[in-house]
Amino acid sequence: MNKYWVITKEVYKKNIKSFGFIAMVLSPLVLVAVVAGITYYFSQEEQTEPDTQIAVISENETINQIFSSQDWDFQIDDDIKEESEAEEALLDESISGYLTAEVENGTVNAELVYTDDFSDQSSIIQESLSNFQTMLRADELNLGQEDVAKLSEPVTLVEQHVDIEEGSLTEEDFSDTIVQQGSAYFVSIAIMIFIMTYAGIIAEEVANEKGTRIMEIILSSASATNHFFGKLTGVMLVLLTQITIYAVIGFGAYIYFKDADIVQSALNQIDLASILQELLGFTIIFFIAGVLMYVVLAAFFGSLATKMEDVNKAVTPIVFMALIGFYIGIFAFTSPDNTFVEVFSYIPLFTPFVMPFRIAAETVSTLGIWLSIIGTIGFAILISFVSLAFYRSNVLIYSDTNLLGTIKRSWSIMQSNRKARKNNSQ
Repeated sequence: MNKYWVITKEVYKKNIKSFGFIAMVLSPLVLVAVVAGITYYFSQEEQTEPDTQIAVISENETINQIFSSQDWDFQIDDDIKEESEAEEALLDESISGYLTAEVENGTVNAELVYTDDFSDQSSIIQESLSNFQTMLRADELNLGQEDVAKLSEPVTLVEQHVDIEEGSLTEEDFSDTIVQQGSAYFVSIAIMIFIMTYAGIIAEEVANEKGTRIMEIILSSASATNHFFGKLTGVMLVLLTQITIYAVIGFGAYIYFKDADIVQSALNQIDLASILQELLGFTIIFFIAGVLMYVVLAAFFGSLATKMEDVNKAVTPIVFMALIGFYIGIFAFTSPDNTFVEVFSYIPLFTPFVMPFRIAAETVSTLGIWLSIIGTIGFAILISFVSLAFYRSNVLIYSDTNLLGTIKRSWSIMQSNRKARKNNSQ
């Protein structure tokens, strides 16, 4: 056991102190900082940007007062009084549009001419003119303001989205669904990123020592089992260190920026407690089990490589398998009740990518979730011992054949070793 921890410690220290780990940790943080900086810059630019200007041309004083007295997202150019002047100003791009409005027999006839910069304001202007027209017709009918308010009062419509489950109606909470879908996206992307990163690291760890022929010296003082699980544990500790760094930085950033207006606005729209609950629930289980499975497979395939140049070829099947699972998971988001999705959600190699989307869409029972978790964890344990058995056989094999040929040779050696142990025991 002491040798196991020595190997684990050496793998951990070597990777933590490497430039590659520092770059790997900093690159997402730099990306987030750049995106946040750009977002903040444009938000500030929008706040300091001068208001859009339009001209209002009307002989009706009430209409002029409506646009001069109320607060709008645009400014009124009071110097323009004629339509011809407004057209010239629009051509000079000194204004973004102009409104002509007149009242005839209780009806407001208006025309709004504008450029793209003013397209999102037309509905607001139309609503204001409609309210003014309603007041004009109310005066003709001798209706008071209270009567007009009663006529204009909108219908109260309470919306309730329900699901039919086992013969009864259950109300669906959209906020929970959005949180679950976000968690599903997060875990799928995170699994993909960590698989691509750490599969290469563990494969290089094994192939590097094998390619330099140091493996014979190492295995003379430590068993293949200690070496395999020591390497695996060291790499997983590096992964946990990276996650811990992000968690600490994220918590620190939240404490520092929690009183900022943009953060408060975002927190008012989302339930932070629900997000953390989802991330710390089923999704974290699928994340850990998924990454562990693929890292174990990467260690196995890395032991098949005899040179560092062969590492990328060795881990290619793992990357393709992860990509297949990732795209099935994206398909599961749009069609969570599809039979194809349901079947693949119970295949351990694809479960971490697919099942979170089915959970978000509530198309799987609690029993189904736990069956998939048990199956995934069980498969991860099984593949660990299968990989260890092959690892013991092929870790000292130096062959120029392809991966399939190396696996066949490892199987033959493993069978021969088993027969030899059986004969010795007899």
